[in-house]
Amino acid sequence: MKISKQVRNLWVNESEKLEHIWQEEFPLDHPLLQDLEGLFVSACPSLITLVPSSASFTNLTYLEVDNCKELLYLITSSTAKSLVQLKRLEISNCEKMLDIVKIDEEEAAESIIFKNLEDMEFTSMSSLGSFCYGKQTFIFPSLLHLTVRGCSQMEIFSSGIIVAPHLTEIRVGVGNKQWKGDLNTTIQQLFIEKVHNVIV
Repeated sequence: MKISKQVRNLWVNESEKLEHIWQEEFPLDHPLLQDLEGLFVSACPSLITLVPSSASFTNLTYLEVDNCKELLYLITSSTAKSLVQLKRLEISNCEKMLDIVKIDEEEAAESIIFKNLEDMEFTSMSSLGSFCYGKQTFIFPSLLHLTVRGCSQMEIFSSGIIVAPHLTEIRVGVGNKQWKGDLNTTIQQLFIEKVHNVIV
């Protein structure tokens, strides 16, 4: 794949047969990975992996993925550690996605810090169980807004410790905001309420 190193934003849209944007053998030191600031992917129903498992995106600021029905996870934990500039993360209509961050095998339970992430939105993700099931500590020092809508299977945000000192609410619908003291407790309570409503 020949791509100019001057690329700052990459849009991948309506590619029905695309399974990989980058193959695993794509050089991880390629300037595109290091310089990319925006990655926007939509309507790629055959996409299996978003990025190579060990890819590093040190300048990525915006990441949006919509309607990629075969993705089981968004990124690995090693890639997550590189997203030091990420400000906005928006994922929607990825029906099979189980987790946002998949923990790499054999990786120690180290902290993962999203230093600049201010806004996360997860919408219409019917299989999403968590942001991450691993024991890693996730630190969000800048997180202000979190939206979780149409994620009926989301029981917990993460199995590890979560530090998000500025987050005080979760948006779950138009005009509907919830907060039960901390992120995990709020997600768990929302799940319990959904189950109760189904039973009733």
